[in-house]
Amino acid sequence: MFNQKGQAFSVFELMIAAIVAVAILFVLLPILSGIQGGGTIDAAKNTIANGLSSVKNGGAMTTQEFTLQKDDLLTSKMFSDKGFDQHSIVFDVETPIQPNFEATIGDGYSFFKYNASTNITVVARVVCEITGDSLQQTLDGANIAYNNSPVDLCGAEGADEVYQPCCIVILKRA
Repeated sequence: MFNQKGQAFSVFELMIAAIVAVAILFVLLPILSGIQGGGTIDAAKNTIANGLSSVKNGGAMTTQEFTLQKDDLLTSKMFSDKGFDQHSIVFDVETPIQPNFEATIGDGYSFFKYNASTNITVVARVVCEITGDSLQQTLDGANIAYNNSPVDLCGAEGADEVYQPCCIVILKRA
């Protein structure tokens, strides 16, 4: 019957140590997952999604900086959970950084891929309008250069299918 108090105290110490270890694990896990790679595409997607959501009803904005790594790929299909049809988002790049990117309109969707071997910090210029025609007029009126026509993906007024809203995401070096 001696030393029973001490044994109960050491079990309590072990329980506290386990709780502290789990808390430290929850703090370190996000840091370690960011170091392993794979985090840049999620950061890029979230940054662009926030920009698209903020000007969905029309307007323009420039996102915060984000980093892309070799072979990072974003498609317009990835933003359906934010309420955008895959036909509603056109990806493009500013001409000075274009050789390192593939930005094109595929079969009913748009995508961009970063091809250089080093990381790059970029921002995205996001412009949205009601239709592809009105977006193209806005871009032309504001002298915003683009390579991929919004009308080619979103459709033109009077076409069988017109997707709304129509947005363009133009990447440029930060």
